[in-house]
Amino acid sequence: MPRAEFRNHLREILKYNKQVGENIAGYSSDEEQITGEMERVRLLSLEQRKDLYKSLRITDQRKWYTKKAGANKSAFRFWVSIMVLVYLLATLSVLLRISFPEIKLWPTEPLTVLAASIVGWIQIKKFNELSSSYTLTAHEIGIIQGRIDEIEEEGEFSDFVNEAELAFSREHTQWVARQHE
Repeated sequence: MPRAEFRNHLREILKYNKQVGENIAGYSSDEEQITGEMERVRLLSLEQRKDLYKSLRITDQRKWYTKKAGANKSAFRFWVSIMVLVYLLATLSVLLRISFPEIKLWPTEPLTVLAASIVGWIQIKKFNELSSSYTLTAHEIGIIQGRIDEIEEEGEFSDFVNEAELAFSREHTQWVARQHE
């Protein structure tokens, strides 16, 4: 029974992902788990469901991961540029302090602390690591996306969807793990 399997799958997801339950606590839980829209999609032909899954799930996920990879790459470059600038200013401050010892106030120490703080920020946010991870996932989704047109049977489509969702889930699981480091 597909409906019973779906409910059991949802139960397992909630069981192994306690934080999901905490995050959806504000949402209504008295609504049906299998919605009318789900029923409507289930009645579509295999080709229509493939097209829907490709456009509303796979393409959407690939765009999201590509966008997040780019955003993290840009953030990494921005913060590294700021860090280099601050270190250059700190170095200039040291050189000016040597050249003009009569001036007592130079911002060398605050600039050094600021630069070190930026290094810490870059390490905490893991911009570069996230960019690489999201890029890899986007490529994996691209490979998966190309295979959907080869599917000709219901069973193949079901296996395909499971494989695609595992790819999305794998990255999400890694993301959750990084949040708890």
